[in-house]
Amino acid sequence: MTKDRTVTLDARKTTPVTIRTPRPAEQRGIFSYQTYRRLDGHSLTAGTMYFDVAKRLYVSPTDTVTEGTFEFSSRWQLVAPLLTMKVQGTKPAPDVYYMPASPLFGNGGATLTAVDAGDAAHPSFTSARGRLALVTNNDGVDEQELARKAAHAGVRALMLVHFSDIGWTRWSPVGDRWALPTVRVGASTGAQLAARARAHPTTVRFAGTAESPYLYDVMQVSKQRIPQHVVYTVSERNTAVVHATYADNGGNGWAGEQRFARRPYQDTAWLQYTRFVPTGFDRTEYVSADDTSWQHLVHYTTTFDVDMPLAVGLRDAPRTYQAGTQGHETWQGAVARPSIPARFETPTVRDGDQLRLRIPEFTDSENGHWSRLAVTGDGGIGTSVAAQAGDSAAAQLYRDGVRIGEMDSAWSDVEVPAGASTYRLELSTARSSDDWKYGTATTTSWTFRSGRTARATPLSLLQLDYDVPVDAHNSVRSASTTTIGVKVRAQDGLTVPHGVDVRVEASYDDGRTWARAKVRDRGRNSFDAQVGRPSSARGKAFVSLRVTATADNGSSVRQTVRRAYGVSR
Repeated sequence: MTKDRTVTLDARKTTPVTIRTPRPAEQRGIFSYQTYRRLDGHSLTAGTMYFDVAKRLYVSPTDTVTEGTFEFSSRWQLVAPLLTMKVQGTKPAPDVYYMPASPLFGNGGATLTAVDAGDAAHPSFTSARGRLALVTNNDGVDEQELARKAAHAGVRALMLVHFSDIGWTRWSPVGDRWALPTVRVGASTGAQLAARARAHPTTVRFAGTAESPYLYDVMQVSKQRIPQHVVYTVSERNTAVVHATYADNGGNGWAGEQRFARRPYQDTAWLQYTRFVPTGFDRTEYVSADDTSWQHLVHYTTTFDVDMPLAVGLRDAPRTYQAGTQGHETWQGAVARPSIPARFETPTVRDGDQLRLRIPEFTDSENGHWSRLAVTGDGGIGTSVAAQAGDSAAAQLYRDGVRIGEMDSAWSDVEVPAGASTYRLELSTARSSDDWKYGTATTTSWTFRSGRTARATPLSLLQLDYDVPVDAHNSVRSASTTTIGVKVRAQDGLTVPHGVDVRVEASYDDGRTWARAKVRDRGRNSFDAQVGRPSSARGKAFVSLRVTATADNGSSVRQTVRRAYGVSR
């Protein structure tokens, strides 16, 4: 700016931002957009977010910016529609929303005859048995109680006509359900439908699903200008495909997750809050490729406040995706246990006379997924304290058989004497939660040699990776034997372990008794173990594992995982 300038904002000259997807999809969750400008060594990023009551975005086209850098981007999260409504003989389809605690119609939907049941203060459900009852609620009558009364009268579903033209509300998959499916529409939509229902028989068709088999994680980007037509078409040319499995750990059937996106000029992601995803569930996810960085977080259960960024749960490393590629990933898959992931950004090292221990309490079957424990009152923004109250850990460090340190985790810095010695690090973890049934407790003991170093050097802590043929519910089929894979590796930066020997034991009674499994060396430090099922174990069961690995340099690890996986009937 070199002089005063007048800017005219004219909505008539804006253009819609259009996201085209291969399958029907709606924006669900927080929707946001931002602009970035850099000129003469200075930069500014400005962004805005909306709840999913916002349906469309319009922007003003610009000329090409010739000085400095300019970018406009918008972040979209699109899934199969949760709820749609079609009124016979009318178009277009009006907006309709489930009440937060409403039960769903089911994937088959419902076709119902609408009946005007009057005002919420004195509703009449006499003619609404087996039908859709429309009730106008201008006075804030208790809507849960209305649903109870309607269900008692035999009403099939309840439609609440809001006092405002915007009937938006947000459905939640957890918590106690109301007595019958209950939806809400805006005042004008409701008044028109009630008048139509009074005049002649009116059929209303509901459809939708809360378990979308697909997700479009889109970052639409316009560089140096906003064109006259802003259209982003999801295709192999701009998108990667991730086939994701969200394993069930025995909880309430839902998990919290978010794939955080940030542009190259951002130090952190923002304006992206928590989403719900079913567990025991497979979903195909389409992710914008090229230079947008993504980091996925998945928590094993739901969080208290979805209007905050997800701050807990397993996470992967930030990454970009290449267009046209496909991948697979499993979240919360057995075996859940402490380990140092391969290519971990914070390895466990010795630097001089200090051991810098950085061992996550929780990792899963997918290499690179990890999380710290969360304790009461320290679960991060948006976390239910009640859901986190059961996490605990403890660690002890021994030098030549003498305990020299006791910590509340193996994520600590410990000063040690200079001389070379044999160390033993013991770590125990536990998670006691109604939403966590596998990997409920672990003990891991690492033995290694270490002496003063001139620079940060990875410690020789053997790591165990498991390959158990579980389904999306972390269970294997009932059989006389199950083959599980075990791989032994060193931390990155160290040579491959030599002379590795592995022992595998299994328990069907939470560790009271153990049976040794037959182990076959497959080469390259990979082993197969034949875990037998005792005749006394009938029906569904939990299998605990105890694995011991040694290498010829004196390093060893022994790891016990209570209820590592399940056995179906």
